[in-house]
Amino acid sequence: MKEYLHRPREKRLKEIIVGQSLVALLILVISSCLVFWGMGYKFNWQTMKIIHTGIVYMTFAPDNVEVAVSGQKPSEVKSVFEAQFLPGYYDVKISKDGYYSWQQHIKVIADQVGWYKNIVLFKTKPEISVISDQNIISSIDSPYDILVKNPEGDLSFNQHEIWLGDDLVTRLSNQISSVIWYPGSEYLAYQQADEIRIIEKNGSNDVLLVKLSSSDKTNFLFSWDGSVLLYRDGAVYKRAVIR
Repeated sequence: MKEYLHRPREKRLKEIIVGQSLVALLILVISSCLVFWGMGYKFNWQTMKIIHTGIVYMTFAPDNVEVAVSGQKPSEVKSVFEAQFLPGYYDVKISKDGYYSWQQHIKVIADQVGWYKNIVLFKTKPEISVISDQNIISSIDSPYDILVKNPEGDLSFNQHEIWLGDDLVTRLSNQISSVIWYPGSEYLAYQQADEIRIIEKNGSNDVLLVKLSSSDKTNFLFSWDGSVLLYRDGAVYKRAVIR
């Protein structure tokens, strides 16, 4: 310290100016990086170029899941996932203990937002109980045509296929007995043999909800929020908490 104080004033002033200049330059670089990042730019180390990114925005239920993108370390997310990615294709997996994982191969486009709303993870082992309430039983037994939830009539099915307009959702080997919309209109539930299953309307993430005691055609519907499946299993009416 004494040596520094005894240096010539001009030399000390020069060192102070250099130090302040370096600090100002560092602040400028950091600020520029933050501005570029906020505007959606990232540096691509493979091409050594600055590239405009795309945004992936996802909402899902239940809360507190893990989101993994193309083999990266999973991150814990409460209910909304939003991140910037370089343009390209990515494999996304959303998972939670006790639930079927949701997986999708997505495309990120520069300057665009990829919206993936109302993603639902369904329980692998739903809680099932017997229904005795006659009002609920009457609701299950009421006619439930797909047109009730689909007034435009674009949802249709035959013995082995489910269609949305001109788009094939899925083709199955076993016979399909019935198809209905899941609340939110992002999923379709259907009976196939002795199973009630659910599938995304793009044909992905087809999972089992409940097993039935027989392959006879049955009636089923969902609670308004989609958390409960109400159905008839033979002569017994049941309630399954599916998410």
